[in-house]
Amino acid sequence: MTLFPRSLTGRLLFWQITGAAGILLALGLFFYGELRQIVVSSVDRTLHAKAQIFTGLMHEEHGRVELELSEIIAGEYVIPRSGHYYRVMKDQMILAASPSLADDDFAFIPNVTLSGVGATGERFFTSHGPAGEPVRVLQYQYQAFGDLFEVTLAESLTGGLAMIDTFRQFLLAALPLGILLLSLMSWWIVRKSLTPLGRFSATIETITHKNLDERIDTGTTVRELAGIARSFNDMLDRLGHVFESQKRLVADASHELKTPLAIIRTQCDVTLHKERSTDEYGEALRTIRTETRNITLLVNDLLSLAKLDAGLMASTCFAPVRVRDLADHAVRLTAPLATRHEVRVTVAVDNTLQVRGVRSSLEEALLNLVANAIRYNRPGGEVRINAAPHGNEQVAIEVDDTGIGISTADRERIFERFYRAAAVRSNDGSGLGLSIVKAIIEAHGGRILVASDPGVRSNFTILLPAAAPDTRANHEEQENQ
Repeated sequence: MTLFPRSLTGRLLFWQITGAAGILLALGLFFYGELRQIVVSSVDRTLHAKAQIFTGLMHEEHGRVELELSEIIAGEYVIPRSGHYYRVMKDQMILAASPSLADDDFAFIPNVTLSGVGATGERFFTSHGPAGEPVRVLQYQYQAFGDLFEVTLAESLTGGLAMIDTFRQFLLAALPLGILLLSLMSWWIVRKSLTPLGRFSATIETITHKNLDERIDTGTTVRELAGIARSFNDMLDRLGHVFESQKRLVADASHELKTPLAIIRTQCDVTLHKERSTDEYGEALRTIRTETRNITLLVNDLLSLAKLDAGLMASTCFAPVRVRDLADHAVRLTAPLATRHEVRVTVAVDNTLQVRGVRSSLEEALLNLVANAIRYNRPGGEVRINAAPHGNEQVAIEVDDTGIGISTADRERIFERFYRAAAVRSNDGSGLGLSIVKAIIEAHGGRILVASDPGVRSNFTILLPAAAPDTRANHEEQENQ
């Protein structure tokens, strides 16, 4: 079970609504806190101003310290529990207190969560007044006439807190409405924004194996989908190439299989038409065996190509393989063929050279190249297998022969499946050998290059990713010497 909606529309709405609600809630809390701070700060400034006035109104007369308030100021402190209070103390004794206190001994108990100390040593805190109303209190000490006085002033916060409460109620009503409006707006924006994606999806749904030549117009789609459209078009190009390759493979395979099967059937029909001698039956069976062998080779080649096309060769299966082992394997298996064609095969490969890959596949690739170099050589010719580092990360394996060469026109097509140059069509073969070689090398992340002088020589070069040199093999070779 997933936490988020499975649809893109649901996810976008979820994040937009969550984000908007979070922002609105944070702004509401911020402004609520700021308004509360403004109200408290305003009262603090009023208390500070009154503290300056109180300090100035204190004087000494006949050896006594008295506080004479003007009528304007005194009016605030006359009405009992008016929300305006003061008290002056000396040595824990009350010298003066506002009539509004109604009880001179009333104590303002600080609320430590809303306390603070001013720059001049004044102490501000929030408490409760005689009527239980919230008040802001200022306490400070005043040195005068050789004595130390403690002055307490208090102002009601009822009006300010009422305004804050009104604002809080407004927030409680406005936030849900704002979230609802933002949700509707987000839904509309998401629907409009995802409309091109819907058209894009509808276009994709119309493309099947019957119309792989259709493409998405990247010029008319939105910029965010243009990259996806290009990638999708590239994928269609690759799929189209694969489908065409498969069609051509099936057609060519059918054509190649038709001839040997026709020969087998004809040979059987002719042989069974009447009684034959033992020699004639033997000749018919030998012909059938030869054609069956050709069919078997063709089917094996097709299976190899099918596996390579399916991508069954994964890089996780790659391991270091000595190039010398690959060359020795090819020489050993082609020795009867080389003897029959009177061709000499030589190997010049350092024992330490290694490549990364699947040993059996690389053996098959090099074996095909060496067999072709022998098969299309001339009597007394030579095939040379060389290998050397190519840059810092590759190994170059060369198969060079002194054979009939390859024309320029044929060099461009020799790696096509079932393609056979005019000069070699009379020889045995299915035309798949070089296609298999190319597919194997590319599956290993390498390349194959060909160079030729018609009538003189041919050279095939395989470039493969290098593995770490096999120093152990070099040490064993030196000990054998």
